Amino acid sequence: MPEYTYNTLPIPLESETKTYRCKIVENTKATLRIGHAMLNISVRETSGGGFTIGVSPQTAKRIKVGKRVELHYDDRKMLVLIESACPDVDGESRFQVRTVKEFEPKERWAFRLPFMRGKKIKTHDSVISSGAAYGGFVLVLFCVMALPGVGDQLGTSQRIESAVKLLQKNVMDVVRAAKN
Repeated sequence: MPEYTYNTLPIPLESETKTYRCKIVENTKATLRIGHAMLNISVRETSGGGFTIGVSPQTAKRIKVGKRVELHYDDRKMLVLIESACPDVDGESRFQVRTVKEFEPKERWAFRLPFMRGKKIKTHDSVISSGAAYGGFVLVLFCVMALPGVGDQLGTSQRIESAVKLLQKNVMDVVRAAKN
């Protein structure tokens, strides 16, 4: 696991003597995943076991104390527990979160064109997978091969046209069977 370093400023706390928190100066942008919603947040402080996050008052209404959510911050994906609400600072609501689990990035092949050398990269699972990108590429390639000038030159236009007619006939047969 790579080590992460942050430009930080120490913040002394009178109420908590065992917790040492550091204010984050740079790169405070993060996202919090609650259900299917991705909320833009800012990470304000870091400590040994978690973070202090800052959100707008409208976003704070959607965050429930005691709930586990995903935090995406600094190329890391973590499962965090929202422990408590902190006092608001400059109109920004703050929450103390504790890291429950940090997900390991998965090694996968980067998107590459056929017959080109690819490289392995480490990423976390995302909503848009490389399968969708590959499917889109194949669809674009199919459409290009069906163009009148290109398809005639390659000899693919007749084959693509007959395949589309066959699909149309099969779909119409299914629709007729469903009506009856």
